[in-house]
Amino acid sequence: MPSARAADAEKESAHVYGTIRESPTTAELVDQLSRRGFFGVGAAAAAAILAGCSTTSDAVDAGEQREVINALGTTTISGKPERIVVASDFTDLEFLLSLGVHPVAYGNTGSWDRGSLPWQSTAGIADLESFGTTGEINPEIIARYSPDLIIGMKTYLEPAAERLSQIAPVVALDWTTSWRDGVATVGQAAFVDEAATAAIARTDALISDTAASLNGLGGKAIMIGSMYGDQLYVQGDASAPGVLLRELGLNYRGYNAEQMTALSMEQAEVLAPADILLSLASDQEATTRFENFAVFQNLPAVKARAYAPVELLLSNAFVDNFGPLSAPYALPQLAELLSGLAAGQGKQLP
Repeated sequence: MPSARAADAEKESAHVYGTIRESPTTAELVDQLSRRGFFGVGAAAAAAILAGCSTTSDAVDAGEQREVINALGTTTISGKPERIVVASDFTDLEFLLSLGVHPVAYGNTGSWDRGSLPWQSTAGIADLESFGTTGEINPEIIARYSPDLIIGMKTYLEPAAERLSQIAPVVALDWTTSWRDGVATVGQAAFVDEAATAAIARTDALISDTAASLNGLGGKAIMIGSMYGDQLYVQGDASAPGVLLRELGLNYRGYNAEQMTALSMEQAEVLAPADILLSLASDQEATTRFENFAVFQNLPAVKARAYAPVELLLSNAFVDNFGPLSAPYALPQLAELLSGLAAGQGKQLP
């Protein structure tokens, strides 16, 4: 989802992500914004992908053939891959690293202006070879690494999928793929199913421990509304952060059943039901403009100092790139932030 910088919206979207139209559909918002460091829009479990996951042991026969259901369809992989190329540095890379598997190379998108994310650095990204990509995959560059498996995000791979499939089997993740399904799919494709199961269990344990520490925050209703450019984006029930907050035993209240909805700033009153309000502050200028808006300042959560803008790195960790690598970084900070907001220790506005 991704996902990385508080730059000018129009310039950035044209450079990497494609121009954002005036009235994008929910699907287009998912595709265009989930990579930018603030709108994490992972869906709930993708049953179709899970259905394709094998329960085979990691110690597989080199000649085993398996079919992996993924965002581009069904991919046949013959034998455990030894040379994996990852198309970008989003969750496609992070999920693989979380399974203890290092690719021979990955695509450096330039999305993380601060350099590698901390959890990526911990996993050894500095030791990996990379190639530059600004959103368009060059099959010739991929072929230089002689891969026997290519993993990436669907929007990066799809335009060149036919050519890439002539190089090696291609497995894609969607921006709406839940983290559990993504880890399971990558684990199946890399023939490390047991490592995937362990990574999911480890992360679930962290979620459970964090939920216990929060103790429901007294049932306070939590909403997420963020300004980017001229639009207010309000997270819905199906959004990745909404799903995570509910798994943490919290009273998350989505705006509707969708992943997120684009509104005008003048509609800020839709956030009035929130006892705790988060803003994914990827666009600092827009966030400041929102905080200076009288309607926003009069929201109950804001007046009660139960509002906070979520800094970009934490937003990356718990929204866009949540998974086994980022969870140890994200969950303690998120718990501390939410506990403080529940106690009225949030940002004070005029």
